[in-house]
Formats: sequence, C-alpha cells, structure tokens
Amino acid sequence: MDPGLTSLIGIALAIGVPIISAAITIIICGTSMAGVGTEKPELLSRLIITVVLGEALAIYGLLIAFMLLSKLSAITTMEAANKALISGIVIAVATVAAGAGISYCGTSLIGATAEKPETFSSNVIGVVLSEALAIYGLLIAFMLIGQI
Repeated sequence: MDPGLTSLIGIALAIGVPIISAAITIIICGTSMAGVGTEKPELLSRLIITVVLGEALAIYGLLIAFMLLSKLSAITTMEAANKALISGIVIAVATVAAGAGISYCGTSLIGATAEKPETFSSNVIGVVLSEALAIYGLLIAFMLIGQI
C-alpha cells in the first residue's frame, strides 16, 4: 500500500471517528440536559460539563489530524505511514471509549443531580475519568507522531 494513502486513512480516522463520538455524546447528554432544564434551569450551568467534555473529543481528533497533516510530506516509508495510521486508530478508539463513558456517566450525573443537587460533586468523577480515557489516547498518539 502507498505510504501516502495509509497516512491519509490515519488522518481520516483521527478526525472522523472522534467527531462522531462527540456528536453522539452531545446528543445523549444534551437531550438529558434539556429534560432537566425545563424543571430545574438553575442546574444547567453545572451540568453543561457533560456536553463540553463530549465536544473535547472532537478537538482531540482535530489536533491529531492537524499534527498528521503537518507530517504528511515527511511520511515516505511504510514504517512512518503505519505510525500515522496507528496514531489515528489510537485516538479513534480512545474517543469512542471516552464518549461511551461520558454518555452513560453523564446521563446518570444529570438525572442524579436533578433529584439531589448535592450529589453533583461525587457523581461528576465518573464523567471526568471517562474523559481521561481520551487523554490517554491523545498522549500515545502524540508519542507515535513524534517518532515519524
């Protein structure tokens, strides 16, 4: 396979999958927020964290895609192309995992906070730790791109 094509597949995965993960996360958490917002609008400013962390997934993918695009001219061997492809796969898988975690924990956070607002601090930990999964993938993708 051509190194350029392999690299472009990595770039497509790095931008496409995180955007889909972010969109699904925002849809799931946003609809839960809308339901709570009609009853308790004062909670929305705290609960927006679920949507913001969902959007961060797309930003991580965008960052990796930009980094890969900047290295595109340097990718002349299959070894470098494979590193580009794997870095795209790493951020894609990490953002899917993080998106699932944020979606499940986020909707639980929203529901629990609507019932008992004082539980927000305890329940937000699941959402934040789910986001950390994407950051782990981001770091590994950075390391792989640094070796190109």
